[in-house]
This record gives sequence, structure tokens and C-alpha cells, in this order.
Amino acid sequence: MPASSVNLLPGMDGTRHKTGLSVLNQLLLEVLAPLDGIADVALCGNGFLLPGSPDGPFLYSDHPRMAEAASGLQNLFRVHGPRPGERLTVPASPAQKVTADQVGWVRIDDDFEYEALITHAAFLADPGDVQLSPLADKPADQDQALAVVRAELPRLGRELLATGTGMLACSIHEYLSGPLGPHRAVLRLKNGPGGELLQFAWNVTTADFVQVEATGREEAMAVYPFGAKMFFQDYLALLQGRLQVWDVAGSAMKCWQLGRPLDSLVYALFGIYGEHQRPDLAALSYVNLAAGITAPVGTR
Repeated sequence: MPASSVNLLPGMDGTRHKTGLSVLNQLLLEVLAPLDGIADVALCGNGFLLPGSPDGPFLYSDHPRMAEAASGLQNLFRVHGPRPGERLTVPASPAQKVTADQVGWVRIDDDFEYEALITHAAFLADPGDVQLSPLADKPADQDQALAVVRAELPRLGRELLATGTGMLACSIHEYLSGPLGPHRAVLRLKNGPGGELLQFAWNVTTADFVQVEATGREEAMAVYPFGAKMFFQDYLALLQGRLQVWDVAGSAMKCWQLGRPLDSLVYALFGIYGEHQRPDLAALSYVNLAAGITAPVGTR
């Protein structure tokens, strides 16, 4: 399904190009290329369901099958695909192999997983037309919400400068419409105050986002080499710890970019708002999540 990892520029990407082989090639060859002496690789992540997602589990989240295929297709290293609760033990001696066992305190909900896989199969059979949809509710006080967003944009601009996306954006000087000015990336926030689309351009000379006149997507893609579109209320919820960037990056954001997939603005946002960089936001999101959990009847 279309998501933030799909490059919207014509001819650059698309869901039809996302095969299992291309995913394994990126994970095991491109990402690991700078590292020497790797004997074992573990596929991790993807162990959650995106809120509001119609497709159930991620397409390539069956890590045991992915690891089996990857190990059979190359002889550079052994690939492991642990399931939740499976423990990999790395030996002190390189001559020994990594071993796997199961911990007793993690259990997979087989019934829920079965239902999710049915949803997954139904989506693959008939994906339909998946539309961008917000995850958070609209803020009650629109003016205050806009003030929070505007106050964050200078920090976002400075942080973007140090990312791979920002460095690439600073290094290019020509684009589809000819020579580039200082505006190299654009953040488009849908459903802003009054239902309007807000458009903020990143100025590489000041490392700040400035509001510009909102345009259609095709026009924005022709002017800015890098872009991201998401909902105003989702970005606000991200800043307030009610959503994590990983949530928004699923079916609630779309991007385009020059360069590699990792040069997309979504990966820059991962680096800027991920829990490793903003533990304060992560802590808030977990507090909000825990507050909504109801203990089963009869438990303490």
C-alpha cells in the first residue's frame, strides 16, 4: 500500500517495485555494506500494527520466512528471524554458532494473530484505493495548536540540517524547474486551522521553515526536491507525545525525494523525533498509552 517509504516522484519508486528480493537486498547488502566481518544478522522490528491500518501486519514482517529465504540466497552470513519471545544468544567465541531458545514470559496471542493474517490476506487480494487518513483528532483550540507547530519549526529546521536528507538537499543546485533557490524541502500539513493546507518551505541558508503559499501536490513536487505531506493534527500529536513518529509514518504520511530511499524526509523525521533523540516525547507517548490500557477483570 502507498506509504511514506514510497517515493511519489514519477518513475522513482512505487509499491509494485517492492519485492521480497528488493527488501532483502536493501537490508542485507546496502545497509550492511560499510561493515566488515559480519557472521550473523537478525531481522528485527515490524512487530507492531499501525493504528488505523487496513492491511494487518506489514507485508514482510514474517521474519522466519524472510530469514530462511535470505540464508538460502547468499553465503556471506547467517540470517535469523526471531519471533516475539525468541532469544538469540551470541557466543563469546566466533567459532561457536548463535543459539536460539524461547523465554517463558512472552506469549504470542495466536487468535489475534490469526485474525490479523486474515485481514492481511484480504487486503492483498483486493487493496482498493487506500487514502491518507489522520490518526489524531482535530485540536479544539486551533490557534493554540498552530502556535505549538510554529514554535517547533525552527528546531525542526536546525535538526534537519544534520541529517542525510538535509546534507543532500544542500548539495544539489538544479532540479526539474532549473536552478534551485534556498528552498529545498517542503512540509505540507493537511487539515490545518479552518481546514486549510499549510505549506512550509525549508530554507537552507537560514535552516528554518518559512510558510509559503500552498500549492497542489504536483506543483510542489516540481519545485521542491524533497517533500512530506501529513495531517496537521498528527504532527501536533507527535509534538505533544500523543503519537510517535513511527505511527505517523505508516498510512498517514506521503513523501518524495531525490536520491536513495533512506534520503526521504520520513527517515530524517525518524532521526529527529525517534525515541533515541527525543526520549521526552517517547516517555509521554508511553504514559498516554498506558493510561488507556484496562486490566482484565479479576487481575490486580
